[in-house]
Amino acid sequence: MTRTIYQETRSGTRWTFTQWAVLVVCTVHILWAIAGFIAEPSFEVGHHAPTQKVLGMDYNGWHAVAGLALFAPGLFLCRRNSWSVLYLLAAAVAGTVPGIWALISPQVMWVMHMPDNVTDALIHFATAAVLVLIAVVQIRRDGGWANTMSDLRRPPTS
Repeated sequence: MTRTIYQETRSGTRWTFTQWAVLVVCTVHILWAIAGFIAEPSFEVGHHAPTQKVLGMDYNGWHAVAGLALFAPGLFLCRRNSWSVLYLLAAAVAGTVPGIWALISPQVMWVMHMPDNVTDALIHFATAAVLVLIAVVQIRRDGGWANTMSDLRRPPTS
């Protein structure tokens, strides 16, 4: 038996578009971060810190850990529609800040050296835009912010 996007889960609730999107986006980015760590596991700092391009993004150990720290919580927060939307908006901001910094300097946060900082910044901005777009689509599908956040008033299901 195949499971549709609207089929009820074991807890009796239906997963929304955003919950599925967060699960997929976070899984893809976690795999991307793991691939980046495998490609360049160095935690060196400074201008000469090694990096390796993985799908267009400069990676080293620091960038991989940052990706895991940003996207791993989404695997838990996708359990509720409101949590998913709030996570998407927070993750968009969290990804935009280093993107802005990358436009200004190839040495983000004094640790991560990105030789191709403009491309990295554009990837950060594109990811943030997708995250916001997913959140906006869900808010519109729910009929507004209050409806999207309505499951915050319910106790969590197991």
